[in-house]
Amino acid sequence: MGQTMAQKILARAAGKSAVDPGEYVTVSPDYTCGHEIFWLMNKRNMDKIGVDRFARPDKVLMVIDHTTQAALGSAYHEAHKSLRDFAKRTGFENFFGAGTGLRHLVLAERGFARPGLLIFSDEGNIATVGAFGALNVHLSWEVLATLVGDENWVLVPKTIKIDLDGKLGFGVLPRDLVQVVNRDFATTDVMAQGCVEYGGSAIAELSLDDRQTILAGAYHAGADTAIMAVDAKVLAYVEARAQGRPYRVVASDADAPYAHSARYDLGALAPKVTVPPEMASVVDVGEVAGLAVDQATIGSCAANRLDDLRAAARILKGRKVARHVTMYISPGSQEVIAGAAREGLLEIFADAGATVLGPGCNTCWGYLGTLNDGEVSISTHQHNYHGRNGSREAKVYLGGPYVVAASAVAGKIVDPRELLAERT
Repeated sequence: MGQTMAQKILARAAGKSAVDPGEYVTVSPDYTCGHEIFWLMNKRNMDKIGVDRFARPDKVLMVIDHTTQAALGSAYHEAHKSLRDFAKRTGFENFFGAGTGLRHLVLAERGFARPGLLIFSDEGNIATVGAFGALNVHLSWEVLATLVGDENWVLVPKTIKIDLDGKLGFGVLPRDLVQVVNRDFATTDVMAQGCVEYGGSAIAELSLDDRQTILAGAYHAGADTAIMAVDAKVLAYVEARAQGRPYRVVASDADAPYAHSARYDLGALAPKVTVPPEMASVVDVGEVAGLAVDQATIGSCAANRLDDLRAAARILKGRKVARHVTMYISPGSQEVIAGAAREGLLEIFADAGATVLGPGCNTCWGYLGTLNDGEVSISTHQHNYHGRNGSREAKVYLGGPYVVAASAVAGKIVDPRELLAERT
């Protein structure tokens, strides 16, 4: 029996020739990635066991990406200082301070996400590294074990194959596919303890930004992680950033075992909206069109890359955000915001009346842009459960950058194709 990409990566990290789905193996990751939210707890536990430095600091990344402002009244400034002091005292080099960007993008942009590598993290959405042929395994609090011991045991996931065909239609974005996959799988156990492997003829036409968007949503469909095959587009990106660091391209064998298979025609998709409070409550945008919104937000690891900002700008250029709507835009990294500045996107956003925030998670988890009782938000965020972005009496609707930007202009949820058609 052949091996999937995920099996091959885990087998190599475990020092074995092959591994089987459902098998537990002890592995040493190529990198472990954490952030400031969990840092103080991890540091306290390190102090309790008498450990004062990482076992392999060259294989650890720490990023301040959730609480970038360390606002007055919050305790997060303490975590910022603690991490900075720890990095300085121990000579830990892979520390990226507030404003650098989300870990997902830091891993890619700084050349850490490379084909064939195994990355441990404390978040399932970092499956985005799968766009570069790397495998993310999220461990939550158990990340501490790899920080101090450089190894941990993991379950070899089953693999679910999803093939993509066709081409996205007018006014449709990869986020619309993500929401359809959530609709089809989030209330099932098909993807539980699994890795989604995306393939099919449509992948070649997708940008690397698009691919990361698709993989960022896999966790919310029930999967542990996700990955895509490596092509020339990936290799060109990685080679430009790897700085000579090694990697090894792996591909699934023709007879690799798949626990489930599915296929989607991108050309059959339409703009979608996820209705609160469930990830699987996905409808065509027309079913909720006309609902007034108070806030519109573009950001989070689902939609904070340059392609996402370009999509928003196509809608917002020459238009104004409705007077009663507050609009936030959160670029994912310094590199993204610099690219947006060069292309004039930031000027478009400012002219439209949107507020551009510094790189970070920001609004997605409710740190900024919190909602009051009765308010309605349309956003590109990852979650829509009650209380995610403030009041439990607020409602968070989810959509892609086209839907969010168009709704911000209209002051109500609308089909973005109406506004896009005015420009054709």
